[in-house]
Amino acid sequence: MRLPWILILIAIGLLAFRLSGETPKASSKHAEDDRQAAALFTGPILLFHVQLPPPSLDSLRNEPRKAVPASVTIGTQRFDNITVHVKGAAGSTRSIDDNPALTLNFDKLVPGRKFSGLDKLHLNNSVQDPSLLSEQLASHLYRELGVPTARATQVLVKLDDRDLGLYVLKEGYNRTFLRRNFPDPSGNLYDGGFVRDIDQDLERDSGDGPEDRKDLQKLRDASFTEKAELREKLLDAVLDTDRFIRVTAMQAILIDWDGYGYNRNNYRLYHQPRTGRFTFIPHGMDQLLGGRRGGGMEIPMNGIVAARFYESSMRREQFFTEAERQLTEVFTRPWLSNHFRVVRERLDPVVMRRPKWEQQFRMEAMVDFEERAYDRLRTAQDQMASRPKPVRFNADGATRVAHWQPRYQRGQARIEATRIDGVEALHLAAIARDTVSSFRATVRLPIGKYALTGRIKTRKLEAAKDDRYQGGAAIRISGGDHQMRFSGDHDWTPFTYEFQVHDPRDVELVAELRAHSGEVWFDTGSILLVRR
Repeated sequence: MRLPWILILIAIGLLAFRLSGETPKASSKHAEDDRQAAALFTGPILLFHVQLPPPSLDSLRNEPRKAVPASVTIGTQRFDNITVHVKGAAGSTRSIDDNPALTLNFDKLVPGRKFSGLDKLHLNNSVQDPSLLSEQLASHLYRELGVPTARATQVLVKLDDRDLGLYVLKEGYNRTFLRRNFPDPSGNLYDGGFVRDIDQDLERDSGDGPEDRKDLQKLRDASFTEKAELREKLLDAVLDTDRFIRVTAMQAILIDWDGYGYNRNNYRLYHQPRTGRFTFIPHGMDQLLGGRRGGGMEIPMNGIVAARFYESSMRREQFFTEAERQLTEVFTRPWLSNHFRVVRERLDPVVMRRPKWEQQFRMEAMVDFEERAYDRLRTAQDQMASRPKPVRFNADGATRVAHWQPRYQRGQARIEATRIDGVEALHLAAIARDTVSSFRATVRLPIGKYALTGRIKTRKLEAAKDDRYQGGAAIRISGGDHQMRFSGDHDWTPFTYEFQVHDPRDVELVAELRAHSGEVWFDTGSILLVRR
């Protein structure tokens, strides 16, 4: 009578193993693979000696992308019957007789074989990043944010009898990578290719998902949905939105101009079977901190998904909130200092053993890259700190307007903060004909109706009309018309300017003078922004 109970217990155990997706033995093996891989990317800088038999060399000269048999010696380990092919995009591809970037597969001809827990590795020639630091920096930062991307380190490469020098080593994007980063590695992994977007037939690298790309079609359909509210719900259902915001925020901080958000390039897309959502995986991050590092913190919106996703004002606010968080908690000066210290402690001794010309070349490039990283950190933090914060209204729905900045446009003006009749005031005076000058303050406002109220005083003011404005003194918002214009002589007079905000945004308030002569004062203590 005990036998059925034994069978039931065995069945329960088998079911548990099946639900978990792997046996305890497999889990132990994966853990050891992960440990070895982590040691590879943090341990000593290794020499990869790739050897190509003559037929393989000839084949790569004619068909660089076609994998051929080869051997590789890494430290004291030799691997025969690996496969090698030339990799790289438009800017980094080099011939096999030059300094080619190479992809090594350890398990194509010998199933199950790995090196340091990995079955696919890339040797990047780093021709677009002489510092060898860009990929590694971005990889660490994205992974700090919980965004899957390939790990990177530096290695030495020898091809047959040619010393190719220092390269960047990266892990491959395949099922091994997916298993380490996602609960279920069986979903479809798509390669964005060279400047290709989701409306094109992306190459499917791996996966047990639908071969007809119906999963990708759902992302396309959601992105192209016209009705904003419905589009937002559909994108929430098919896109890992939290990670997407983190990715695009870090792209903006690092000026990762060749990534998906800016250039529709250098990305993978993984469809998670358990959630039905896509995750954008950044790669090819060898051109960071470029010429726009002093530029603004704009949202990367050139890719279809990014453009449609960030049409939502809520998502735009989430982007800037996340960017601000990353600049205070992740991409910080202490983090950068520690990162560069660890990397340089491993890399500098190897660089100093290279030929003199290469020593100088690499050292100068590394110093320049570090300086650009600190420079970008400072400018990005300054830009975020200066962004207008949402206005806080009191119980009466009003707030005082402060931080007025002078703006000269044409003519000759006197612009000053002064005191008159016992009140603090903004003073504008026309010294020459056709003078335009103003004080301006920027506020971030949600959707709603508003009014600017306060007091104004003018003296001998002769209005200067143009094609758009009637001239005189006025309060308005940038891009808005004058509703109340003052000229001639007025003692302190109340004014009201009403306007509406249809989409949450930064609104520039303008206290303006357009005159041939005369002057105006705005009572700063009286100027209120009122929510209707």
